[in-house]
Amino acid sequence: MNLTPEILKSVPFQYAADVKSGKIVTGRYIQLAIDRFYKLIDQADEKGYWLDHKKGMAPINFIEKFIVHTDGKSANKPFLLEPFQQFRFYNTYGWQRKNEDGIPIRLIRNIYISVAKKNGKTAEESADNLFMIGFDQEQGAKVYVGATKEDQARICFDQSVEFVKKSRYLSKLGYKVRQKKILHTYTNSFMAPLGGDSKTQDGINAHKSTIDEYHAHKDNTIKENLESSSVARLQPVISHITTAGFNKHGVCKLYEDMCIDILEGVLEDDTFLIMIHKMDKEDDWEDPENWIKCNPNLNVTVSLDSLKKEYLKAKNLPASISNFKTKGLNMWVDGASQWIPAEILKKCAKPIIEENFAKLGNCGALDLSSTKDLTCYAMISKPDENGIRDLKLWCFCPLDTIRQRSREDKVPYEYWASLKRENAVDDNDTYLIATEGNMVDYAKVKEVVIREYYLNKTNHCEYDRKFSGTLIQFLIEEGIELSPFIQTLPEYTTPTKELEILLSTGKIRFGNNPIILWALSGCVPIYDSNENVKLSKSISTKRIDPVIASIMALAGTLTEEPRKESKYNDPEVIPTF
Repeated sequence: MNLTPEILKSVPFQYAADVKSGKIVTGRYIQLAIDRFYKLIDQADEKGYWLDHKKGMAPINFIEKFIVHTDGKSANKPFLLEPFQQFRFYNTYGWQRKNEDGIPIRLIRNIYISVAKKNGKTAEESADNLFMIGFDQEQGAKVYVGATKEDQARICFDQSVEFVKKSRYLSKLGYKVRQKKILHTYTNSFMAPLGGDSKTQDGINAHKSTIDEYHAHKDNTIKENLESSSVARLQPVISHITTAGFNKHGVCKLYEDMCIDILEGVLEDDTFLIMIHKMDKEDDWEDPENWIKCNPNLNVTVSLDSLKKEYLKAKNLPASISNFKTKGLNMWVDGASQWIPAEILKKCAKPIIEENFAKLGNCGALDLSSTKDLTCYAMISKPDENGIRDLKLWCFCPLDTIRQRSREDKVPYEYWASLKRENAVDDNDTYLIATEGNMVDYAKVKEVVIREYYLNKTNHCEYDRKFSGTLIQFLIEEGIELSPFIQTLPEYTTPTKELEILLSTGKIRFGNNPIILWALSGCVPIYDSNENVKLSKSISTKRIDPVIASIMALAGTLTEEPRKESKYNDPEVIPTF
């Protein structure tokens, strides 16, 4: 292969040379990616590949000439790509081969980019998608951003929208923004978001697919749908962009492991471009000197000072360490690891001050169960002068299945059902109340809620509408003030973070309740790209219903007025106008 001085002096080649020499500090996987690049050059003639320098530079020139940053201190300034980003684009578009019909096509069809948050991967991908629909010489190109939820897919899509709106040139080049599409009129192409919850996934014919935040995908449904839709395309490409996550056995980690095998030469597939920005196994994750390996845009889009602040926050709030490792350092963390360490939780097992509920005010919350879950009623006080709260919790399960549950969950449900709570009102007031039959007797739940509501002068009770049924109607008839808790990630975020702080700082007391201690030890949080968080029942290692009820109750104390249910949500009420 003939490499001219112009090619060798280009930024992508200089990046490769600087990584090879150690001038640019990277982790081992990026070094392997560079070794693979040079190996491909050596073997190109033999394999029938070649580098088209003009095509490799085309997306770089497009982005830097026509796209500007849309927010922050760089707003309205040209989007100048960093060397590692140029290397990605140059490889994707520059490497060529001939297909079975002798037509020159792209060699790269699979892209995997793994990097810590705030390193520009979304902006990079959004810009690439615009190039794809306008300048990839594909008439009728369809580019999709695929994610578990359409709202997540729209993050990358909306960035592309902002690029079009802010640019002085893109509209003149044929780009038009519509509600759920970006059109390119000259090539009859478009880009659109596609989520697992999108109304339709029929009729797609993807030229390029972006799998956004791949670590959040529970399975490959979206990915496989997009891949299978592209079989008729001449040179389709699928791009996976992600940070590390919490599920080491999920589809993203399995895919990354395969990519690592390709980097290490265990597997061979020249259609893959792999850029995994990680620290090495022997690196100390607490040493800021190593952070550039997973943050290639350090001091460009992500500052060392901000990373240090996040690190200190995590050290002071141990429950945040896992999130800092995944988002800030691109480290996979075992989902089974505890949300908050046991030694910290035990500091909250202090005697409850009963009078605080009525004296300071309190809110209750009812988390009703499906077949296998626990039904729970939580009550949490407002903070005292030292910022300390008290938490009481009642759990319910069917007596007929209590032995089976003990075997399945490997916990002493029967013992808990016989263990009287501190300050019990009678002999039946145990930490776990086993009701007769094979289903929870809601009459017993109602009895506890009504008694505690009036005894402790509760402000109102939050509840989950999903399993509410007739019990809520009974409570309303008894004069209980009720408020439906909306089961969305943003709604959970504030009280979940507040509970994390209370537990980590020892500013909540839950007495000797063994169930809440057990449930807390199995919690696994999930985060979205906006730092919203909730505890996941599906991947947590224990029944976390007691914790969910506690979070709902805490949310009620953080709200001045209960969110009252509209009477028009009742199907029996006919509105009049």
